[in-house]
Amino acid sequence: MAEVDGRKPGSAGVGSAVMFCGPCGDVKASSFCKDCHEYLCSSCTKCHERLETIKHHQLLKGTQFPLVYPTRQKMASVSESFEKCSDHPLEDVKIFCKTHRALCCVACTAALHEHCKKDYIPDIAQSYVTGAEYTKLQTDIKDLDQLGVQCHADIDRCMKEVDELNWDEVDKLKKYKEDIIEYLNKREKELIAEMQQLHDHDLSLLKDIQARLKTWQSDLSDVKAKLQSHQQSTYKLFITAKRTQALVNQLQESLNDMQQQTKYQRYMLVKDPSMERILNDTTGKATLKLADVEVKIGNWTMFYN
Repeated sequence: MAEVDGRKPGSAGVGSAVMFCGPCGDVKASSFCKDCHEYLCSSCTKCHERLETIKHHQLLKGTQFPLVYPTRQKMASVSESFEKCSDHPLEDVKIFCKTHRALCCVACTAALHEHCKKDYIPDIAQSYVTGAEYTKLQTDIKDLDQLGVQCHADIDRCMKEVDELNWDEVDKLKKYKEDIIEYLNKREKELIAEMQQLHDHDLSLLKDIQARLKTWQSDLSDVKAKLQSHQQSTYKLFITAKRTQALVNQLQESLNDMQQQTKYQRYMLVKDPSMERILNDTTGKATLKLADVEVKIGNWTMFYN
């Protein structure tokens, strides 16, 4: 006869077979639950009889205790459909705690959820799948899927707008830079022209004085030559000296006048204080101002501060 779940491997024939508790594994079984299709030890049997959700299960004890359960194929299929508890790896998840909305095994229920409202999952699974709660869950998932598609489209649009915003503002910055350079070039030409005008005016005056000085030097040479030519005759030297005295006086006045006019207009570049503040400011004249705009997209909201 085939071996069934709960019999310890290596057991003798039917008469000497020892069945072990399914949840505990190495504890001798004292009952069999026809609803759970599982052998139970005395402790698990007490839990079964005490828990509200499973106390109505049919337990086989004493003379009804099966050493070989005839519907082993059914047991295997049911057992395979259960998930194991993460806290109690040997236990199947069969109970749903409505109080804490938690999935539990028998051990979890006995330890943490004994006084909670509970449902036996195999008893309620079919009605749940066809009920309103599961239908709403499917609707919520469908809505989330649609929102996800909308969110993806919104993100794509925002990414495009971010690129366009960047291109526009960079173009504005470049145009702003060109305007500043154009202004500075224009102002540079104006200042250079003004400096050149002062230069030409002063140079013209100095050249005129230079030409007058050349004539003055020629007149002075003539005076010196006349006096030198009469060094042998004191009479003629006296006459010539008296005659040239007025000319010498004129030469003196002319020289004084040229000395007073020998000058030029000094000038220097005075930097604009406003421009100096801009140049010393690391941010430059242009700055970025972040708009305080609330952009609502679909069912979610983004804030730009």
